Amino acid sequence: MSNKIKNPNEKSNNFLWAILALLVVIVAVVTYIVINGKQASNNEYADRAKESVRFSVTAEGSTIKLAAENAAADAKQVDLYEDYSCPHCAELAKATDADMKTAIEDGKIVVTIHPLNFLDRGAEDGNSTKAGTAAELIAQTGNAESYWNYRAMLLADQSDIYGQWDNAKFGDVAAQYGVDSDTVNKIKDGSEMAAFRDEATANADNLTKVGGQVSSPRVFINGTEVTSGLETWVQQATA
Repeated sequence: MSNKIKNPNEKSNNFLWAILALLVVIVAVVTYIVINGKQASNNEYADRAKESVRFSVTAEGSTIKLAAENAAADAKQVDLYEDYSCPHCAELAKATDADMKTAIEDGKIVVTIHPLNFLDRGAEDGNSTKAGTAAELIAQTGNAESYWNYRAMLLADQSDIYGQWDNAKFGDVAAQYGVDSDTVNKIKDGSEMAAFRDEATANADNLTKVGGQVSSPRVFINGTEVTSGLETWVQQATA
């Protein structure tokens, strides 16, 4: 009996099945990586360290007031004008937010934040308006801890957010900061953006009256603008 000689160029079925199995494994691994990467991206802020606060947040007209329950009768009244697209605002927050928080909690100052959107340069859906609307809606809930940490995130991650986030992303991240679902949905659908634009315009008009022009960041202590040593404004207010 003679053995059949096999053509060396002929692929066996076993070889084809091995290739197919390998492809299935590769697809499964890639799918796993993509899905887990997306989940990690969607929850990137959930585990970020968040500060507790000992003050209240109150949305008043076009402004947001931060004040401790034990604020002194003679506590300095601070007006802070900021735009979430402003790099200098981000720098100021990095330099002074920790001291500002302590001074508010100690009752030495009451801070009224005036959000601006002049850096949108007329765009109705610019970054300043989207971020400002989200922060305003969170402030309206009275959840001071969520507002404080969300605002800090908007300024700290400004370079990553600018031009990249849509309303849905601002809303998704708000949820990771403990914001209720109704507010998250309002952020996502953009229904309050027109209202925020009106508020930002009112703040800009007021800044023009008290400061001559619109720019940011600007800080006023008991109505007098801090014109030098802006990074030390908290120390100036509590001296």
